[in-house]
Amino acid sequence: MKRALIFGAGLSGQGAEELLKKEGYTVYLVDDRSGITSEEGMEILGSQGLEFIVKSPGIPWTAELLVKAKKKDIKIISEIDLAYSYMDKKTKLISFTGTNGKTTTCTKMYELLDSIGEKARLAGNSGFSFAKLVADRTYLEYIVLELSSYQLENNPQVHSHIAGIINLTPDHLARYSSIDDYYITKFNIFDNQTEEDFALINLDDEEFFRLYEKHENRNRIKAKKVYLSQKKRGTVFIHEGDIFILRNLNGRIEDYPDRKVEDIAEKVISVRDLSLKGKHNLENMMFLIGAGKILDISLEKMRKFLKETKPLEHRLENFFVKGNTVFINDSKGTNTESTLKAIDSFEDKIILILGGDDKKVPNDNLITGIREKVDFVYLIGENAGLLEKDMEKVGYRNYRNLGTLENVLKYLKENEDFNEQKTVLFSPATSSFCQFRNFEHRGHVFKELTEKILG
Repeated sequence: MKRALIFGAGLSGQGAEELLKKEGYTVYLVDDRSGITSEEGMEILGSQGLEFIVKSPGIPWTAELLVKAKKKDIKIISEIDLAYSYMDKKTKLISFTGTNGKTTTCTKMYELLDSIGEKARLAGNSGFSFAKLVADRTYLEYIVLELSSYQLENNPQVHSHIAGIINLTPDHLARYSSIDDYYITKFNIFDNQTEEDFALINLDDEEFFRLYEKHENRNRIKAKKVYLSQKKRGTVFIHEGDIFILRNLNGRIEDYPDRKVEDIAEKVISVRDLSLKGKHNLENMMFLIGAGKILDISLEKMRKFLKETKPLEHRLENFFVKGNTVFINDSKGTNTESTLKAIDSFEDKIILILGGDDKKVPNDNLITGIREKVDFVYLIGENAGLLEKDMEKVGYRNYRNLGTLENVLKYLKENEDFNEQKTVLFSPATSSFCQFRNFEHRGHVFKELTEKILG
């Protein structure tokens, strides 16, 4: 009898359970809320014939059950690796990770493939289990995988035809021993690629490039490298407001100092014609263009898609207008860098709603960005007091701590002039488990309260 234990009954755990049962396994689903208890799970570890444990990504390695399993030399794998072991290897994987932008990039990659008639699906950290997708036994030409650092731990075996790290900024420091420990985990996405595959290299991201320049990291990437830059120095690059891509994917524009851009590269689209606005979306779309060119998608089809595609919910989502004031739901802004990029996307007066959990990360860069571009800040959540102190340190006093979204919106109703041209930006710069289930719940509450109080 084949036996396996799954630790965690979220989407990945449920998908793993379905796949393993279809493969003839007896499955023990351990979850203190909806499965057997951790104590019962640890008793199972002592029984005979348990082949492996499938660990859900959110479960920390310090969990007692996992510590005990390691001592017993029981194999621990991820749902991602489980799914890959049963996946039809004719299907090509396109995988992205990064601190910010990976959901947008992955979703739009899938939508692009779907728009041209390719059999493709989206899975991973995007909200659909990779194992569930494999269990469905649907023939696919491509699977687009969004991979978090949690999913890239523990020596992952997935082999991606195209892989990329979109950017690296501090996050999840409660999980990792250092910032670089978190960053290097992301580099695992390249490890199983061969010289027949492609790695998308972001030359503009300082933290990624710092680590990429180290000999051991550069050499671990065996795939062909396609370079991306918003400056005139990559394979995909920007020149005079237009995005270009070299005809020769093996080179960079700086390799041809004496050649006209138009002679060696093709114009893809003008930056102003992109339907997704903001510097962060420009970064995401350059990854999309690089991958599209690798897959030989015509520039005409890419151009059409890039002009027409719509923003994702909770990501700089323009959802409400009152007078001349625009309300933006950026609940996916779960770290400081994401919120800074959101702030940088607007030229009008900015009213920022900020705060949530204390993620134990420095706020210095965030506060500097706020001081330079934000007119007023309303604070909510657990870390509001800490943000107050950080803003006082630099002499920024245009803030008010109101604790909850409802209080903020009621205050805005009574005190703001909505005829003035400005943007109310909800970009918390952290998670909000202290008040909400997840960023989706947070974003929905913000939109519902805005409509209810100000509509």
